[in-house]
Amino acid sequence: MLKKSITIIGGSTQDIMYYTDQALILDNKKDLLRKKLIAFEYGTKIHSDKVYFSYGGGGANTAVTLAALGLKTKLISSVGHDAVGHDLMANLRRRGVNVSAVQTRRQYRTALSLVVNVGASHEHVLFSYRGANDHLELGEKIIRQIKTNWIYLNSLAKISSPQLADFFQRAKARKIKLAWNPDARQLSWGLRRISKCLNKNLVLIVNRDEALGLVSSLGKIKIKNNIRFLFKKLHYGQYLTVITDGPRGAYVYDGSEIYFRAATNHKPISTLGAGDAFGSGFIGGLIRYHNNIKKALNLGILNSGLVVSKIGAQAGIVTKQYLKQHHL
Repeated sequence: MLKKSITIIGGSTQDIMYYTDQALILDNKKDLLRKKLIAFEYGTKIHSDKVYFSYGGGGANTAVTLAALGLKTKLISSVGHDAVGHDLMANLRRRGVNVSAVQTRRQYRTALSLVVNVGASHEHVLFSYRGANDHLELGEKIIRQIKTNWIYLNSLAKISSPQLADFFQRAKARKIKLAWNPDARQLSWGLRRISKCLNKNLVLIVNRDEALGLVSSLGKIKIKNNIRFLFKKLHYGQYLTVITDGPRGAYVYDGSEIYFRAATNHKPISTLGAGDAFGSGFIGGLIRYHNNIKKALNLGILNSGLVVSKIGAQAGIVTKQYLKQHHL
């Protein structure tokens, strides 16, 4: 295994960043899973003079951060045989990511996201076309070629829970550590099925709303919007459970102790990629600081804060030069 190395499996996307002040933000506090709603007048035309094109996708965002932190970083992803896919690949190479395992799908277009940013904090709603991302192949041959000592999984192809559990067990048998930030499809399996994928080599990363959704999938139990309660229900013996909590910060649970770090005071310009920035910064910190949870948590929060202060999910990320300059 290569030391300080990691393979990322996930999506690569072009993001269109669209800013508008014509949205209404509605409180919906009675629904724990949809506490705020964004509304536009039906049938109207929304104009904006703030539109930006950037690179994104959970896999690509994660890979760019980890490469910037000085880790040997390889991405397994899927793009279309088109100009957008070519540009995404060129960007990854410039950022120091090994793209030899990125798959090109001639019959599908590269993924695209329209990101609508609203409100004073520029919170967003993302409309996603997954395209080639949904046709990523993760066969046995590809898995055998992974030679890194960490694997980080973001959005995955159409993989079943038994297939994923088998993948995690194979990684465990090879003593590969895993970080998993499940996407909406995996979250829809519910906690009982997801729990079969969890093992002592794995770091599970979800946000607070996702944690609430997983716990509510258990059925007839009283849901408490309380961090200690959520950790108690989510922790099935995995190495670490992480819950990010938006502008409030993030929590980590190791089975006995809860760690917390408040968010930085960076003014948000876009919240896109905040979760990817935290997760990759945190895992990069675990590797860089030899499993020191407090230092890793600090790095995750710092990276997320810097990313939300820039436009685009791959802008503002922490680099190894930054860490050296600030003695971190």
